[in-house]
Formats: sequence, structure tokens, C-alpha cells
Amino acid sequence: MKADSSRVTSKGQVVIPKKLRKKYDIAPSMMIRWIPREEGLLMVPETGDVIKAARGMLRGSNLLKAYLKEKKLEKQRENKKLGRRS
Repeated sequence: MKADSSRVTSKGQVVIPKKLRKKYDIAPSMMIRWIPREEGLLMVPETGDVIKAARGMLRGSNLLKAYLKEKKLEKQRENKKLGRRS
């Protein structure tokens, strides 16, 4: 996927490329939420549909993998506590 870029003006304004505005239904006057992440900034348009706006937000965060790993460790600790073998 080719990355798009924009220049920041002296007033701190950025133009969102037309194809991205169209793809994400970004309209004039729409609020944009800026979320700081380790990798950079996440820009999320605020829509009436919270689920739609949040879709894909955690992609690549390995959150599910970390959760499953923790559940496995929790089960191992519980089995050890109860004297069971896994």
C-alpha cells in the first residue's frame, strides 16, 4: 500500500488526501481524535458509529496474543496450585 503524505502549514493545519477522506467518510466539520501511540499518532475520525470508528484501531498491537499467553500462564499457575499435571 502506497503511503500518502501532507505538509503541515505554519498554523499546524494538515490536508487529508481526497482518497482517504472518501474512504473513511471524513466530511467538513467532522471532529478528528488524535491518539498518541508508541509508533506515532493515530488519527480517528469521530463518527456517530463508535464501533465503525474504532475498527482496526488495535491491529498489529498483538493484544490478543498477549491475552492468550496470560490465560495460558494463569491456567498453569492454577494447575500447579491444585497439584494437577498439564
